[in-house]
This record gives sequence, structure tokens and C-alpha cells, in this order.
Amino acid sequence: MDQIAFNDTRLVLKVKRSNLFVRILLYIITFLSAALPIGGFVVNFVHGGTFEFSHLICLLLSGLIFFFILRISLWNTCGKEVIIMLDNKLIYTADYNWFKDKVKEFTFNKIQYTLRQVGYEEDNKGVLVINFDKKITLETVTKLDLVALTALIAQLNKNCNSNLNYGNTYNSFYYFDDYTFRL
Repeated sequence: MDQIAFNDTRLVLKVKRSNLFVRILLYIITFLSAALPIGGFVVNFVHGGTFEFSHLICLLLSGLIFFFILRISLWNTCGKEVIIMLDNKLIYTADYNWFKDKVKEFTFNKIQYTLRQVGYEEDNKGVLVINFDKKITLETVTKLDLVALTALIAQLNKNCNSNLNYGNTYNSFYYFDDYTFRL
């Protein structure tokens, strides 16, 4: 599965699917977190129980738990991060397939693409880090292979025409100490 889809202005980072057992377990837990509270509520009324305010609070809390677990299940199945790059604006959205997170917009004068290695060193995985004007940082969640990520960063720097001033004349592509990529 190709995790990176990039054209001129749109970058899509797809989450690698969890294995089948984990996904089935997550969806069973998601279903039970919705069915058990509702079933208990119905059984209580069938056996002559009365409606109390605490029942409503319990249903609302279980609904929040259900929503949170559903988000985790969907993210591990079909989650993706969508980054749209315009002239001096970047728009970031986490897409869960059934719904999307809040859209985050960043305006900038200078942009710098770097990476941060995550997990064990031998896994060779990293996440994309985007620095705006050296003040604000956006760090993606999707773990990508370091080789693919370095190629992506080179392409991003090339396509976005980021005129970065690094303060040195060392003309290297990959600076090993801080994983900073240069144009």
C-alpha cells in the first residue's frame, strides 16, 4: 500500500492499516460500547424501572466513549491526513472516512520541511514535521518509511519553492544531526 499521494498542491498521507485481528477487536469494542448501555437502559424500562437523570448522564458518557473508540477504529482502518498547500497558506485535515477533524489553517512567510524519527531506530520510521516561520510547528501522525519520507521532503521543497535561509553555505541535501532537509 502506497502511503503517500502527492500532486502539486495536495499531499495525502494514509495510515498503514492495523492487522485484521486488531481491527476486528476494535470494532467489537466499539459495538459493545454502544450496545451495552442502550441495552441496559431498555432492559431497565422493560422490568418497570423509572427514568432518572443519572440514566441520561450514563447514556451521554457512554456515547462519548463510543465516539472516541469509533474514531480510533476508523483511524486504524482508513485514516489519512490531507495537507493542501497554497501560496502562503497550508490547510491540514485529519480524515476518518466517515467524518473529518477540525480544519487547521496556517499562514506563513517561510516554511521548512523536516522529519522526526519515531519508534525504534531499526524500524526506520518517521513523521513529517512542518515548521512555519520558525515559530509554529505541525507534526503529522502518520508513520512513514524514512527513505520515502526523505524523497517526499525533497519533492516538497522543490515544488513549494521554499526560499529558506539556513545561515550557512553547507550545500548538503541531508544534515544528519537534526534531520533537516535543504533545498
